[in-house]
Amino acid sequence: MSNKDKRRIRHTNDNNDNNDDNDDDGRRVREKRQDGLKRSRRESPSTNQTTKWMKTRESPREDRPPQAEFQVHPRWKYEHPTSTFRKPMVIGDFSLDQTRKICHDRRNLHYITVDWKHSKKVKYDLNVSYDKTIKKNIQDTKQEKLDRLLDWILNNTSKFHTEQSKGQPLQCLSTDFVCFRGLLTELLCTPYENREGWIICATRFRDTVYLCAYETPEKQAQRQTETDMQKKMCSWGYKFEQYMIDGSDITEGVNENEEYCCVVRSRLESHSLVYGAEVDGADPSLYKTPHRDLSAFIELKTSKEVTSERDQNNMNRYKLKKWWSQSYLVGIPNVICGLRDVEGTVHTLQMYKVQDMPQLGKSHWRPHIMMNFVNKFLEFVKKNVQVDDPESVYKFEKQANGGNITCTYLGKDSEWAFLPKWYYEKIMKN
Repeated sequence: MSNKDKRRIRHTNDNNDNNDDNDDDGRRVREKRQDGLKRSRRESPSTNQTTKWMKTRESPREDRPPQAEFQVHPRWKYEHPTSTFRKPMVIGDFSLDQTRKICHDRRNLHYITVDWKHSKKVKYDLNVSYDKTIKKNIQDTKQEKLDRLLDWILNNTSKFHTEQSKGQPLQCLSTDFVCFRGLLTELLCTPYENREGWIICATRFRDTVYLCAYETPEKQAQRQTETDMQKKMCSWGYKFEQYMIDGSDITEGVNENEEYCCVVRSRLESHSLVYGAEVDGADPSLYKTPHRDLSAFIELKTSKEVTSERDQNNMNRYKLKKWWSQSYLVGIPNVICGLRDVEGTVHTLQMYKVQDMPQLGKSHWRPHIMMNFVNKFLEFVKKNVQVDDPESVYKFEKQANGGNITCTYLGKDSEWAFLPKWYYEKIMKN
């Protein structure tokens, strides 16, 4: 791949939940692969450990370590009791305003009144005021990487002190992994995803591994060749949210930049996790402030109406798998799906309980296999990401069409590095 091609690759994060999940049919239309795009195989420079902290770890080889490989299949090797997953607890939140500037408040926390059970007939035209939509600049958002989450961490260092470190300068986050929920969702689905690949980069700093998802060349090519109709379908999810949010004026255009995000802490077996997640809204009859968990929250989705056995099979196999993954990771108990026609009008609201989704999809996916896979993959990451340096990067790449996961040490590679200097120079001084 040429340098020009490499520069085209853009970062992605949890914000993709809105684009890809609120209407998965648009994603399916884009699944046709672009031939001729090859994976990046980067040579990396040697790494010099210069800080006292870095020297506490065993010095790596001066040349690039040999590439390691993680075998995804066969799935039966994850067929054992599910890995222990601690209930996700909210440790903070923030909003993104109309220009995607971070605001350390709850201005974009919305409420969704649910005065019905199971299902409800409606008529929501998702094309209303489409011409007034303020679309998210995808090129810019792909460059955000982990920046918004890191900004929150800088403003909330007290959340990471232990009993022993209180009153002293922060030496580390006492957390194994920091990332966005979208990355963990993709990992959960990996054992059952044979079509698409992914790229995740990792950097270890003060004994915390930061994980950042990148857009593959294939996904970038799909996005760049989207038709106008496909782009409109991506916006239908945002419009559906506007219909569902209490007090919204549907004659107004949707600003797709605005978000409300929660930061949660959890643990998968021995791996402590802190991750950010955009959430749609809370049921006002259940919500209490301050919220320590997301049990009062609701996930909103749209999907084409189920009119055949094949449609139902696809729903159970693909969508419920991803919806379960997203919701389970943050402890959201219910998903409301707007079932729409091909013209973009929602005729039915359908309630799905997250705890019931595995039973509906049992012929296609198993939660314990997905959780056990993520546990093993995080062990693989810990084992291989050894250099403790905010400028050094490891690349984990899952090949498409059922391939394995490879790990390549890139060293100090500015094109793949994602921890900003403003973060790692300030975090331990607060």
